[in-house]
Amino acid sequence: MTRRFGIYLHVPLCRRRCRYCDFCSRTVDDQALIDRVAEALSIQVSRAEPLFGNTLYIGGGTPNLLSAAALMDLIARTRERFDLPTGAEVSCEANPAANRDPGYLAALVRSGLTRLSVGFQSFDDAELRLLGRLHDAGATDIFGNARRAGVESLSVDLLYGLPGQRPATFRRSLERALALDVDHLSLYALKLEPGTDLAAAVERGELPAPDPDAAADCYETALEVLDDAGYRQYEISNFARPGRRCRHNEHYWRAGPFIGLGPSAIGDDGERRRRVTDDVAAWLAAVETGAEPAVELETPRESERRIEFAMLALRTREGLSRATFRRRFGLEVEAAFPGLTPHLEAGALEEVGDSLRLARASQLVADRILADLFN
Repeated sequence: MTRRFGIYLHVPLCRRRCRYCDFCSRTVDDQALIDRVAEALSIQVSRAEPLFGNTLYIGGGTPNLLSAAALMDLIARTRERFDLPTGAEVSCEANPAANRDPGYLAALVRSGLTRLSVGFQSFDDAELRLLGRLHDAGATDIFGNARRAGVESLSVDLLYGLPGQRPATFRRSLERALALDVDHLSLYALKLEPGTDLAAAVERGELPAPDPDAAADCYETALEVLDDAGYRQYEISNFARPGRRCRHNEHYWRAGPFIGLGPSAIGDDGERRRRVTDDVAAWLAAVETGAEPAVELETPRESERRIEFAMLALRTREGLSRATFRRRFGLEVEAAFPGLTPHLEAGALEEVGDSLRLARASQLVADRILADLFN
């Protein structure tokens, strides 16, 4: 059976760095540099080993800073180079402050785009200012324009657990998102990453530290509101209408092989893991001179593979299948991870058919439970 790879392309450009962001991204207001990065990504795609692709995800940064022609070229080259099958999911992240007119989006659909993931983060203007976003809560035309352009699936990202955020405000953001008829929501708890402007402001006492109890209330609110609205949770942070899950991310969570191109992108063929340099200038110079960008190589041990597989599976609502684990690693789940049994007996984990998964209440402390299971 042909192995198919998830393909990720990283666009490391933004108009302005958000206060909470530690992703690999360079601020830019120079169209010439944007065009150079787009061309370098196209070159990398053309030079890549022609493996079989499964899904394509273009992330960032802000991919919709690229011209429609540049993104169309990237999608077309990727589809050809990696033999993406008919009907393959092609996703692109988008910032509502960048290119969002109907003509731009329709051009992407013509090239094969099926899914748009809009990083809105909040529908509250005060929260958007706190986060350092360039758009305001009224910049919602991208959603209607995407529908009119023929985008099959629309997703929106929201953040919760912000300094001073009230659960009632987060509920209003959820309701605003649902009113826009989105198919999918990704809800992420804010993490104060070291070196970010927001973390520094909290450390200086200019902002209150995020309140974990308020964050938990926000999450519980989301579970209630989205379930009532017909969105089904399929991973700790992700909710979708039937048939609108993100297939690219599901490929990751099932520990499928993937390719990463662009600065900081990660690839993993099941044996070796490759991380591209996050130095955008060095990456660009290498590609433009015909050299290979610097990469870090890692060969995870079998025990590490088992842990990664189990942790990813337990984040999903399908859970960790005993039969799948046995086929893949030749071990029973409980033999590989004796720490599962006490959590199962305590109710933090639950059995659903052949699988183990986090109980709903345990999702609020998933990171702590998973770390305890596998340390």
